[in-house]
Amino acid sequence: MQNNSSPVEDPHAAFERMLIDQYLGSRGYTLPLASQLPAPEAATLLRAASEYASLRLADMECKAHYVHEIHR
Repeated sequence: MQNNSSPVEDPHAAFERMLIDQYLGSRGYTLPLASQLPAPEAATLLRAASEYASLRLADMECKAHYVHEIHR
């Protein structure tokens, strides 16, 4: 049986990527430059960028929920 459906994209994926790029840029890197670092250093930098993006997304979702509750 052939599956013609496309994968569901996370609605926050593009924004998360932008936040990761923002974090890397603030440290003087781009994703291609970060991938050229020694593996342990790249992993540490990318982990920090991912944590930054996750925290920012959670913060924005919390604020959006709060605004939604206020305007009920």
